[in-house]
Amino acid sequence: MLIPPLIFPSEHQKNNIEEQSWGLMNIKNIINIMGIFSYLLSKLGCVALFAMMGLTVIDVVGRYAFNSPILGAFEITSFLVSILVFSFLGYAQSQKAHVTVDILVNTFSQKAQFLVKLFNYAVGLFIMILISWKGFEKAIESMETGDSPMNLSVPIHPFVFFLAFGCSIMCLEFLRDILRTIVKLREKETNL
Repeated sequence: MLIPPLIFPSEHQKNNIEEQSWGLMNIKNIINIMGIFSYLLSKLGCVALFAMMGLTVIDVVGRYAFNSPILGAFEITSFLVSILVFSFLGYAQSQKAHVTVDILVNTFSQKAQFLVKLFNYAVGLFIMILISWKGFEKAIESMETGDSPMNLSVPIHPFVFFLAFGCSIMCLEFLRDILRTIVKLREKETNL
């Protein structure tokens, strides 16, 4: 029976391995910490959904049972919908709940699949950066002009700021996906 010789890495190789694993560990920790933002924001979306349901029930009961609807219920519901949608964007991306079509991409090599993912995440990041930027500009403009709906004297700018903030969290998720894909690609290359 042949026993394979024991190969001990040199001191330089040990240090190099430790530095590489330490760098990957830091990136993985950063990736995990970045995910907390979208998770917490999704909880705010749950509260907005619950408030929207309660408002709708009270408005319908008040309208048909007491002939007294809630003034501005439609506007409040539209504000709550904006909170709902933009609070779940980042969380849906972190859970990979957005629709993807990968029939053709599955036929590519793994490295090509990683590159396609990187390209898609980079394009998504670019688009979300533009939406966030224009959203913040629109929110500032709305704050300066004092925009509000006709039936309600509630300013619109906090909800437009929330739109921009939700898109910024989506940017963080795309950045997180880019980092995660690079780490996986790097681990695949080191394992080969």
